[in-house]
Amino acid sequence: MRVVVLGGGVAGTAAALAAAREGARVVLVDGGTGASTLSTGAIDATPWTPAATAVAPVSAAARALLDALGTHALPDAGARIATTAGVLRPARGHDVALLDLAPLARRRVGVVRCDRAEWDATALARAWSEGGDAFVPLDATVLRHVDERRLPAADFAARHDDPARLAWLAERLRDALATAGSRFDALVLPPSLGRERARATALSSLVGLPCGEAAGLPGGPSGLRFERARDRALAAAGVTTTFARASRVARHGERWRVALGEQPALDAGAVVLAAGGLVGGGLAYSPGDAAPAGVLPPASRVPFRLTIDAPAPLGAHGRPLDLPGSLFGIPPESLAWPFAHDPMMDRVGVLTHDEGRVAPGLYAAGEAVADAPRTWLVALEGGARAGAAAARDVTSTAERSPSSSARPASRP
Repeated sequence: MRVVVLGGGVAGTAAALAAAREGARVVLVDGGTGASTLSTGAIDATPWTPAATAVAPVSAAARALLDALGTHALPDAGARIATTAGVLRPARGHDVALLDLAPLARRRVGVVRCDRAEWDATALARAWSEGGDAFVPLDATVLRHVDERRLPAADFAARHDDPARLAWLAERLRDALATAGSRFDALVLPPSLGRERARATALSSLVGLPCGEAAGLPGGPSGLRFERARDRALAAAGVTTTFARASRVARHGERWRVALGEQPALDAGAVVLAAGGLVGGGLAYSPGDAAPAGVLPPASRVPFRLTIDAPAPLGAHGRPLDLPGSLFGIPPESLAWPFAHDPMMDRVGVLTHDEGRVAPGLYAAGEAVADAPRTWLVALEGGARAGAAAARDVTSTAERSPSSSARPASRP
């Protein structure tokens, strides 16, 4: 028997890789772009606030999965990231294309001028320097073609996947440093250093000092770098990827059956629900008054639902969702910030037990889980636990049925 993971984001990737490491045969069902692709590159274990200073521990299993991806660094003391919003922020870890400023405190950092709409080197240098650090604009030629002024950040970053183009950029930066006549300890650039892989390390080697990106807006190159690394890591682990949208998960004898629309259904010994939350598409807001005006809703219903039909109860604040007392549902302002403190919309998800277990052989991970912080590292940790537990379920079932031909193959 196999483990089927629903979702190709951080949680689903971690679950699939963890299950494969346990020796299970794994199929990952990728339903399309989700919240993980919106990552800006700064990653946290708890929702970030300006006052956040604690460095949360990260499990050995999660670190091993990050090593397999090769996309993010987790410095023991945390990281410090510059953002294109003009903020310097602490982070638990970062996309390796981003410049970590933690080792560069009170050093002179050049902010490379680049004629792009989202990048004002003078304003950013002034904003970043307000805390006492020395950020100085540096005149340099970064754009090689006229269209690069308006290219989306991800497309601009893709141009630096080409080693020849990266070498050209390095030469321009070395010329700029020589012309400036003053010493710089590092250079920060707009989100631009690779889409297939992070190119900051290679650029740093060519220039002769640390170079890296600032964290940009969601939907930039960082999320796409994760997707490319995910595909490489899954292929290396022997995980089969199917591109489809799961519609239903149900018991089928001693197994689980996953319906995939027009594609053949998948039978599994265990299933991990990691299709995301409200942003990723695993959950939907469906209030009782979502009907034509003037039509009385036929029944009261909870305001959220799973987009995959599965025997997984939804809840928040540690308890199942209550049916509203009105046919017209719950007032929307009671569900979300800033109208509610600790709002349900930030917490709603599948109620789980230890390791993300929903029922025997059924697990949930990532933003699909109730009450879990909606952060990159929590999704990674939860996916790793759920995937490993799902693989153990499959193994124990196979051991109880030694004649089964679907027994998972062992891996070295």
